[in-house]
Amino acid sequence: MSPQLRKETAPAQAATATGDAPGAPLRVVAAEQPVAERRSVAPVLSLLRPHQWLKNLLVLVPVFLSHQWNNAGILRDALLAFVCFCATASAVYISNDLCDIEADRKHATKRRRPLAAGTVSKRTAVILIVLLLGVAATIATRLPLGFGITLLVYFVVSSLYSLYLKTKVILDICILAGLYTIRLFAGGTATHIRISEWTLAFAMFCFLGLAAVKRYTELQTLPDDPKQLLRRGYQRSDQVTVHVLGMTSMMLSVLVLALYLHSPEVIVLYRRPEMLWLMCPVLLYWFGRVWIVASRGNMHSDPIVFAIRDKVSLMAAAVIVAIGLLCK
Repeated sequence: MSPQLRKETAPAQAATATGDAPGAPLRVVAAEQPVAERRSVAPVLSLLRPHQWLKNLLVLVPVFLSHQWNNAGILRDALLAFVCFCATASAVYISNDLCDIEADRKHATKRRRPLAAGTVSKRTAVILIVLLLGVAATIATRLPLGFGITLLVYFVVSSLYSLYLKTKVILDICILAGLYTIRLFAGGTATHIRISEWTLAFAMFCFLGLAAVKRYTELQTLPDDPKQLLRRGYQRSDQVTVHVLGMTSMMLSVLVLALYLHSPEVIVLYRRPEMLWLMCPVLLYWFGRVWIVASRGNMHSDPIVFAIRDKVSLMAAAVIVAIGLLCK
């Protein structure tokens, strides 16, 4: 077949494939339109960072620790609180990306973010922020006032972190750990469930360790440009300090759990509390593995993303959940 004949028959074949007669190219364009729409929606979804919503599952933790998951009203309020935090967190992430466009374009991986790559406009980003905050505020009015105040604190602290506090050495790690802990408090205020001192202590050390993993990994991937390091407030030699801080914090969280197993609260909530001791070696193994992976340079920039993609981490989480259910 000659090149000229191929050019003439191609539109006809495309039209026939869509059920039209030859010479009707309009349906061909319509058939390709959904593909273009998917390409335009994907960067927006990426901008929202839905994988980060997993962190907001922490607002459900008070419900499960108090064994109130059979209470429909409490569970409904917890789920509403989860949606509020997802919307607010996405708004904060978009704001952070707007502030860091130039820096992200110079980063090895962050340059692929929608705003840095130019696949989403700044105007669209601002509209999304307004819509997300509007949704969060509307839903928050259906929950207790304490939850609304906690959500506002989260938004303010997150914004301050994005704008300024993330450049402060060690304080940035403490703020990240605090943002995790705020989610626990929010779940408690939304459902009127009191957060125990044991839960607070465990969360404080565990989240401090995870925040240190995140910062340690980021220090590994930062370029040797002194300006980039100065922007974060750290030096290359600080990796050792961050490593020690994170590892120690995680070990202390296991110690808190072990001490909790001797408290009277355990006997009230669990029929076989002695089996809860099996959680300690599982946590020790997982924490140690996280730092081994991080020190070898194989950790994702976000340890939460690493955990949901890592089969060993998922198995460890499944074992811990199974132990908790067997002890109930």
